[in-house]
Amino acid sequence: MRIRERTVIDRPAAAVWPFIITPEHFQQWNEKVSSMEARGRFQPGLRFVTHYTWNRKQMQCQSVALRIEEGRLLELHHSRPIGPGLNRELEVIERVTLEDRGARSIVIKDVHIRNHDLPWFLVPLIWFVTRFGKPVGKDRLKEMCEGGSGEMGGEKR
Repeated sequence: MRIRERTVIDRPAAAVWPFIITPEHFQQWNEKVSSMEARGRFQPGLRFVTHYTWNRKQMQCQSVALRIEEGRLLELHHSRPIGPGLNRELEVIERVTLEDRGARSIVIKDVHIRNHDLPWFLVPLIWFVTRFGKPVGKDRLKEMCEGGSGEMGGEKR
């Protein structure tokens, strides 16, 4: 199953990238992440534990930074989840792509989930809703980058 989200941020890519590549900021805007045992900056091959709150349940995964293209791409792999009722074979590839458009940036958050154990009929429904449904709530990454919250937020424009 694949879930994709696209956001336009009114800041240049150089101002957005620190929010993506820094674990402390990544966990602030990724609403499902409760905490990460990674600090400083993601590096290729970095292994760490990610703690999630998903559907009001606590879980944790072994995570590794798979690919990093400076200023453009972060790809994380999450596996071996621990939590109530979870398939131990569950794997999640989380990719954040940043496109520089001058004064604006486009951020594409792409999550590919394998071995999810969802009933087959729910997969196309989830895909359709996440692809064509109206976003619910504010985009935390957009708010942080545009100066709405967070330590690294710049001046409001």
